[in-house]
Amino acid sequence: MSQKYVIGNWKLNPATLSDAIALATSLNNSKDQGCTVGVVPALVHLSAVKNALADGIILGVQDITHKTADTGAFTGDVSACQVAKMGAGFTLIGHSERRQHHGETEEILSAKINHALTCGLSVIYCIGESQDEHERGETFGTLKNQLATLQSLAQSSTRTDSTDIARLIIAYEPVWAIGTGLTPTPDDIEKTHRFIKDELSAFGMTAPILYGGSVNDKNAPQFAKSELIDGVLVGGASLKSEHFNAIIDAFANPSNPSK
Repeated sequence: MSQKYVIGNWKLNPATLSDAIALATSLNNSKDQGCTVGVVPALVHLSAVKNALADGIILGVQDITHKTADTGAFTGDVSACQVAKMGAGFTLIGHSERRQHHGETEEILSAKINHALTCGLSVIYCIGESQDEHERGETFGTLKNQLATLQSLAQSSTRTDSTDIARLIIAYEPVWAIGTGLTPTPDDIEKTHRFIKDELSAFGMTAPILYGGSVNDKNAPQFAKSELIDGVLVGGASLKSEHFNAIIDAFANPSNPSK
């Protein structure tokens, strides 16, 4: 059975440092579960959350700059090497909210991935189709275009180290499902994950594939039972400790008859 991941993306939450510490502390009993648990706090809370988390829970950041891997004259930016030195082990790249609100192109995302890998970070690369693309039946075409960023990476003469490629994780997040309460069926998610696996295989890569988009404690047990869903990237439900811990339990014990 493949390794399972449950990653909480806190986005621009919670409002206070004390709330962030309390939320992190509430997860510490999950460190011995049978899946990899991680959180992605707001950058301003990163150090405090790191200190509050038990060993074994992985810590990430929501974004890094594409301008440089290290330091430079880029006001307001934060680099991959800086956050790695702060204790982050991975970064999200390509989340739809970044693509939409910050105009991130595939060229920008490719630079971010390269910087992250150079600085020793793992990458959760987010892909997904919009509502319009979904309704027009263009999901696979959209994903193919987004995955082309990784194809270029795999074929690059400067990225031949297999240990770099092994630090990539894909998160499929249909944009129309994020924060809406709408989710594809498990069968539809499996079909899409199979397509992603086939695309990666075509250019010599394998990677865990997570699902994200209105994941909660009610639908997580269904997702956890699928061999094609390697975990979940959780948004709003990760801000409620009882819900997030229930999602963790679902992936740690996918065959539990009580689920």
